[in-house]
Amino acid sequence: MRFPRRLVLSTLIALATGLLLMVAASAADTRWTSTGAQQPGTPDRPVWSIAVSLTHPSVLLAATQGRGVLRSGDSGATWTTAIAGVDGAWVVRFDPNQPLTAYAGTQAAGIYKSIDEGKTWAAQNHGLNSLDVRSIELSSGLIVLGTAQGVYYSDDAAGSWHSLGLDSLSVAAVAILPKAAGVTLFAGADNGSGGAGYLMKSEGIAGSWAVVKGNFPGDAVVASLAVASAVSGGSDPPVLAGTSQGLFRTDDRGATWAPLSGLPTTDFNIALFNPANPDQIYVGSDGDQGNGGVFRSLDRGASWTGLSVGLPVKPRVTAMALQPLNPAQLVAAAWNPTDGSAGAYRIADPAATVAGVTPTAAASGTIRASSPSNPTVVAPSPARRSAGSPAYGTYVVALVVLLALGAVVWVRRWRIGREDRRTYGP
Repeated sequence: MRFPRRLVLSTLIALATGLLLMVAASAADTRWTSTGAQQPGTPDRPVWSIAVSLTHPSVLLAATQGRGVLRSGDSGATWTTAIAGVDGAWVVRFDPNQPLTAYAGTQAAGIYKSIDEGKTWAAQNHGLNSLDVRSIELSSGLIVLGTAQGVYYSDDAAGSWHSLGLDSLSVAAVAILPKAAGVTLFAGADNGSGGAGYLMKSEGIAGSWAVVKGNFPGDAVVASLAVASAVSGGSDPPVLAGTSQGLFRTDDRGATWAPLSGLPTTDFNIALFNPANPDQIYVGSDGDQGNGGVFRSLDRGASWTGLSVGLPVKPRVTAMALQPLNPAQLVAAAWNPTDGSAGAYRIADPAATVAGVTPTAAASGTIRASSPSNPTVVAPSPARRSAGSPAYGTYVVALVVLLALGAVVWVRRWRIGREDRRTYGP
């Protein structure tokens, strides 16, 4: 039975059109989309930190400038004020060992604690001399704070605080790296009397700090520190430092550091390891002149993909967190200091590992809001970067299929022509 030529051609064209629509839909899924407004009918305020509940990944906390701590129970579709009377907050964190427990560092009211997943809060400032809390880190019963006047720790669930020194530094980032006996602490500053450097290291909680060397630039201010959940390419869990001179990594507890290449030459104020896979890294930048944005690596930082399609033009990313959904969802906040606009966005990343879930094919850390940098620091020269990476693999498959369809049409027409010549002659 011979099918009419028009039927064959129309069927092939319909198949091709459907395939292109599928490709377009797939590409659309790799774009950032806006979350809900912080307060309907009014402009959003800048967000300095986002935290995700490990028990209920749809529960988010946000530290904002002007609205204090906000809470969402529906992945950012709606928000409510969490702490009455607090207008400014720098950082929010959930305790990985006590998933219902959360902490919030405020700009003038110290540290707050919640034991019901951010629904209610109480101030926990006993022994805390600086109430400007800029960074929080938790590990195995130890809580470390970075403040505008040094570092503090608590080993009694925030019941009391003890100074660890560095009073002359505004500490924008802290990190805890466990070891067999005790911990290694890191503190990164972005303002104050840095002396020989702005990244400090202490073995244990004695407060004996030393400036980090090992190829780490002494004049680079530090905005973010992140510790992986497991070993990745070395003998110890890696540590990332986001600085005014790029992103740096150590795999030997801070003895030596190396810059990670393949990224724009700009500052990095957010570094985030995927808790389910230390090989997967997300970083964010609020760099000037279009250098900011979100970047992801699936191979320990050896290569990077820009994830900026759908974000504002020349994005300045100020906060970021990973939701362990299936597929994983990345949530980020951006702010434009020129016009004051701010917003939160989300994107699915099927390539991200989720605990207990096998990742699918590839699709397309915590900020400490920056105080004015030390005037001796020289800003790096900006470099141009890609505006994002489309799903090229999907388009290649579509092109191959379309070429195959074209070949089928050509062969069909050739066979029909040959049969016509046999029947009717040349």
